[in-house]
Amino acid sequence: MRYDIITIGTVTRDVFLKSPDFKIVKNKDFRTGVAGCFMLGTKLEVPEVVVASGGGGTNTAVGFARRGFKTACIGSVGDDEIGMEVAEELKREGVETFFEKDPDHNTAYSTILVAENGERTILEYRGANDHLNEKEVDWESLKSDWIYIDSLAGNLKLLGRVLEWAKENGAKTAFNPGKRLIKLGKKLRPFLDKIDIFIANEDESAYVSGIEYKIEKEPEIFSKMDELVKGIVVMTKGPRGVEVSDGKNHYLAGVPDSPVVDRTGAGDSFGTGFVSGYIQSGGDIGRAIQLGAANATSVVRYFGSKKGLLKKGDWGDYPKVEVKIKKI
Repeated sequence: MRYDIITIGTVTRDVFLKSPDFKIVKNKDFRTGVAGCFMLGTKLEVPEVVVASGGGGTNTAVGFARRGFKTACIGSVGDDEIGMEVAEELKREGVETFFEKDPDHNTAYSTILVAENGERTILEYRGANDHLNEKEVDWESLKSDWIYIDSLAGNLKLLGRVLEWAKENGAKTAFNPGKRLIKLGKKLRPFLDKIDIFIANEDESAYVSGIEYKIEKEPEIFSKMDELVKGIVVMTKGPRGVEVSDGKNHYLAGVPDSPVVDRTGAGDSFGTGFVSGYIQSGGDIGRAIQLGAANATSVVRYFGSKKGLLKKGDWGDYPKVEVKIKKI
């Protein structure tokens, strides 16, 4: 069978806990300058609990399936009930799964502690996700027009095999690397000339470019990334919006004003929306940005990474973001 798009990345069971007793406290001892805190030695009421599948591989797969693409997902799970439940959930969403069963590690699991403002702390067990093996994937049976590469636990051999498969099959590539791949910095660069759409936030882009991030250095970072990446460079900037370069023009847009319940999955939903919009519009970057922003804005209104994912033809109930274009 030939697919419109295949995703490859993490597979996780997520449990979301939200409580007014989860407090945010400023603290210089933490890298972010703030800490999530709760009282020790007592019971705390948790009025909201949500259990859902997560992980970049499954989040993006469901996002593409809802946009009308024939979709498959490659990942690794344990030989356990959670792995089977996630596979069944994706099947209900119309996604075919190619999950390796790891006999030695359980399916990945995360507990997400959500504060009242939607910010969260994730307690993560990576489990089988860290053991996705390129040798176990039946590459010969896979055919697709696109492949969306998410977190690969820093596995450059797997990344290389994915890109080799894409070249052999004439598939286009979208790449939203996880933190372990990003931390490889210069070691990641040789793979980028095979990428059609590269998606990362401003700090990640700066790290790969080798240029220390400052707002005033963004043009320099984009120039370097345009040199490294074959195709389109997408830099997400959190509350400052997004900027995209196709090597000729820069496309800039802000973030829609919307309530935030939980930010988990915002990056995956933007990436899904952007790539979906790009494909379905025939390469219109402005349209891609608008759908990416709409998808992410919809997702953060709910707990979990999938509930708010937009279906084909749905743009949400808010105005499309304005996209400004400037020549490089």
